[in-house]
Amino acid sequence: MNKNISILVILILVVAVGGYFFMQKSASTESTIEQSNSQIEDSTITIANFAFSPQTITFKKGSTVTWTNEDNVGHTVTSDTGTQLNSPLLSKGQSYSKTFNETGTFSYHCTPHPNMKGTVIVE
Repeated sequence: MNKNISILVILILVVAVGGYFFMQKSASTESTIEQSNSQIEDSTITIANFAFSPQTITFKKGSTVTWTNEDNVGHTVTSDTGTQLNSPLLSKGQSYSKTFNETGTFSYHCTPHPNMKGTVIVE
């Protein structure tokens, strides 16, 4: 009888551990799907503490990115090369939006604070 109980306990443990790993794999797959879907949606970049957050963002062509300044000082969103990004000086609470209709990598900075850098990758 003790042998039957031991076998039963082992089977329960195997099922429990297998179920745990199955749930982890399922959650991981859902997370990947959510990330893929978020790439085709509009995005927001926060300007706070003299930094762009996130510093690098990737999304699909046709999406719109909005930068919102949360600092008490003015910042810009200015292309490192070209003129794709050219915001005015944004005061606290102000935003700047850009729809990206072409693929590429677009590096930018803040003109008054050139150490502030960011990158937009459009696929």
